[in-house]
Amino acid sequence: MARPAQPLDRSREDDLLRTAARDFASAGYAGTSLNNVITEAGWGKSSFYHYFANKRRLHDHVVHTLAARLVDGVRVPDIEKVSGAEFWVTMAELVEAFGKTARSHPETGYLGEMFHAPASDDDGSLAELREQVEQWLRRAVRHGRRVGAVRDDLPDDLLVELTLGTLRTLDRWAVRRRLHPEAADAPHLSIQLVRDLIERR
Repeated sequence: MARPAQPLDRSREDDLLRTAARDFASAGYAGTSLNNVITEAGWGKSSFYHYFANKRRLHDHVVHTLAARLVDGVRVPDIEKVSGAEFWVTMAELVEAFGKTARSHPETGYLGEMFHAPASDDDGSLAELREQVEQWLRRAVRHGRRVGAVRDDLPDDLLVELTLGTLRTLDRWAVRRRLHPEAADAPHLSIQLVRDLIERR
């Protein structure tokens, strides 16, 4: 995990974090100017390089920090221990918990924009995060099928792709509207549409 070489003052870190996250979200890794980030955040170059070796270390720090804030207080269940009767309730509670945390930490919206941007060779820790999320969702769908909560009339890999595609689309929609009241309804909408697609009838 990428961490600064030295502890950072929280307010100065937040200035840098938000500025960098905004630029990475809008321009991507390659399109973000490190000099602009440093200047706009009110940092000097010498101060920046005291904490971060380069843009890659800053990018990975942004990804790890915002991801940590997004999961703060969220209990991710051990999916293999969830019964069929509890499966959809557990999924709804998890999605709602993430939505609540995202509303408490609006800066995590930048992570959402980064997460849903087209994949690039420069993604670094972002690619690892995408892989972790996808693998957890694959386990969840497959377990749901085993316990009778997920339909079994479609191929396993198609169910996974339907779930991932739906969640990506809805999460992109919610991220783009994070400053508007309807974003608060996104968790309920997400889980209901996924259920409509893959729940066993």
